[in-house]
Amino acid sequence: MSASDPQSEPRPDPRSVAESASPTQPHFHGHRDRLRARFAETGGEGLADYELLELALFRSIPRRDVKPLAKALLARFGDTARV
Repeated sequence: MSASDPQSEPRPDPRSVAESASPTQPHFHGHRDRLRARFAETGGEGLADYELLELALFRSIPRRDVKPLAKALLARFGDTARV
């Protein structure tokens, strides 16, 4: 998938986001676990490039939202191979 084409990024199913969030927790709680599970199920085929980078960045930056960084890296370098 191309980082320059935001329309090509897969969108989460709103039902799965709603089911994973409780009334007391925001939707992003458990994001890393859900992303790891999707990677385990699909081997990365079902993930956007920025999501693959998020998986790598999770280990380096443990307590920060790394999605903006992953998207910025793709915008600057073009693809995961160049990052």
